[in-house]
Amino acid sequence: MTDAASRASRTTIGLPAWILVGAFLGILTGVVIGERAAVIEPIGSAYSMMLQMAVYPYLLCSLVAAMGKLTPAMAVRLLRASWAPYAVMWGVTLASIWLVANAIPQPPPPILLTPDTLQERADLLRLLIPANLFKAFERNYVPAIVVFALVYGIAIQRVARKDSLFEVLGAIQTASVTIWSWVVRFAPFGVFALLAHAAGSIQPDRLAGLALYLGLFMATTLVLAFVVLPAIVSAVAPVHYRELLEELRPAFVLALVTTLSVAALPFVQRAAERIVQRAGCPEGDERKDVLQASLSLSYVLAQLGNYFVYLLMLYAAWYYRVRLGTSEQLLLPAWTVLSGLGSPTATVDGVVFLGSWLHMPSDLLDLYLQTWTVTRYGQVVLSVMGFGFATILVPLVYFRKVDLRPRRALATLAGGAVVVGSIALLGTSFRDVMQPPGNQAVELGLDRSWTRGVSFTIARSPQPGGAVDAPPTLAAVRERGVLRVGYNPYAIPFSYWNRRGQLAGYDIAFAFRLARDLGVRLQFEPFAWATLAKDLESNRFDIAVGGIYLTNDRLQAFTTSHAYSESPLALIVPSDGAPSFLTGEAITDNPKLRLAIHDDPAIIPLVRRVFPDAQLVVLASFDGLPDMTDRVDAAVWTKQQAAAWAAAHPGFTAVVPVGIDVPLMFVDLLPPGSHELQVYLDKWMSLRDRDGFRAEQAAYWLEGKPLAVKQVRWNLLDTMLATGPPAGSAK
Repeated sequence: MTDAASRASRTTIGLPAWILVGAFLGILTGVVIGERAAVIEPIGSAYSMMLQMAVYPYLLCSLVAAMGKLTPAMAVRLLRASWAPYAVMWGVTLASIWLVANAIPQPPPPILLTPDTLQERADLLRLLIPANLFKAFERNYVPAIVVFALVYGIAIQRVARKDSLFEVLGAIQTASVTIWSWVVRFAPFGVFALLAHAAGSIQPDRLAGLALYLGLFMATTLVLAFVVLPAIVSAVAPVHYRELLEELRPAFVLALVTTLSVAALPFVQRAAERIVQRAGCPEGDERKDVLQASLSLSYVLAQLGNYFVYLLMLYAAWYYRVRLGTSEQLLLPAWTVLSGLGSPTATVDGVVFLGSWLHMPSDLLDLYLQTWTVTRYGQVVLSVMGFGFATILVPLVYFRKVDLRPRRALATLAGGAVVVGSIALLGTSFRDVMQPPGNQAVELGLDRSWTRGVSFTIARSPQPGGAVDAPPTLAAVRERGVLRVGYNPYAIPFSYWNRRGQLAGYDIAFAFRLARDLGVRLQFEPFAWATLAKDLESNRFDIAVGGIYLTNDRLQAFTTSHAYSESPLALIVPSDGAPSFLTGEAITDNPKLRLAIHDDPAIIPLVRRVFPDAQLVVLASFDGLPDMTDRVDAAVWTKQQAAAWAAAHPGFTAVVPVGIDVPLMFVDLLPPGSHELQVYLDKWMSLRDRDGFRAEQAAYWLEGKPLAVKQVRWNLLDTMLATGPPAGSAK
């Protein structure tokens, strides 16, 4: 070994050690000072951005140059040499994911089905075909960039004069690697800042309910990266298992602590060069070109950690109650591979693409990013092993230096299957830790910040008296010192009794905020739908709330607020038959359709018009609906109310049938002639739009999203300060 090589070797070995020191000190700093570590986070961000700055120039130039330098014959040979290694590592990775995913319970029945479920919204072509290369760069469509580079690289093979082009491309590649070498020198400092911020800001409770998914993810990625794939390489290539891991150790360490797989490429290239040289591959430009092409393609095609988006989708199917059809289950692995091409950050687009195709909620991306704090380590490490797997085996296959030992190869695959199967089996014993989203409306309650400072009383049954002679005015409410609010307790999620027996709901939260802003006490009075008109005419309360529909009769008879929400009609049906109601078959094929409906004079005429041949069963509430499946086929409500009710009653699904687009608007009702109070109420609600209160309430009550409560991250410094002697005490 030359002196220069010896010095390079010592640098390679020394740098990972310093990076580990930086990582340790970063974690320690985050634990000690907590969220205060955010002040050094920009250093870590700058380090990550500098590493990524050269990714696309390197990727584009290396792919074009690697493919362009090959002759057509070499390109064909490279393709023949590549398909088997890629097929093996893709197959092993996807099969392992499928196997461990069996530990995840089957998705429960969906809470809500809408016509959007039947619409295909996936747009794979824009991810694969670079109609506009600059937009592909801007949107991080790595597959499209790869297709562009491969097509141009193949075309350049037939260009006669191209040496000057290769000089330019080679110069850009060299510059990119030089930039990485500069940036990597600061890796200990960058890693220190990144891990200090991560350890100081991560909220442990964000990971609650995800323990099984995270455990399966990390265990499987680490087993594949350090056991299964290295064992496969050593079974078919002239390199020992320990020797392979030792060669790739610097790449693993740097990628692990930076969570950037691209940082490992120079180290993977050096390891592959040494291994193929020891294997006896002939020296020369051909070996250099083949190895460079293999490395460039591996960055795009061997990001094996990206394919664990497949596991995320199977977990999300349970989390969001999305049942995958046979065709979706068969196509999901292929779509995962196509959408996972490129860098680890490309998986963000892949998650959005696959979530749209599988009709999952838009907050799927939030779920992914929350878990990415942990899973990105396993993701990146496995991708580095994928780089090594492809960059080593493809040249060996190309030059026919593979030492295939069938028995050992089969034993390795069987052993890997046993290990991964054991992970799946162990995972099934921890299914109890998996908890679905707990934001069922019956579990929700009013946050203390909404009710603080408001004195209130709640009548559970109509009280005698209470009527006044004149319609309420703003001055009268303030002079009286009491805001009288009429509510219906069966209008989930607008006003209802939660599981703890508390009055809750979207409208109830607004009532508290209105009373506080007026500086008055709050008095809740219940009403029945059949007597609502009489109660308003007698001025029994100032405002009536609780999912009240806007109708022509109510517009003419009463004073109404601006509409604050709208929702289409929906049916509550047993989950097993929900798909047939979605398509309308269960409605059109049943001439004696029996529909349960609330005793609300505003909705009964609408239901008769939409379902003219149905038999209506009028109920005071839907509390007894689960025991009436032999008497009614479905219950009619709005989508928001039906979904909230179904979430609290397992075995039922809210369905918005195709072709029934009849939206209902929700308003607050005031007694006739209450125009002054109406003007104040509308302007007040407009202000609540601007300050975000309405968005907060809609997200919580109508969309089922948890409140964004900021929790202070535990840290050692605050703990030590808090445990000291209290101020003013004797020492």
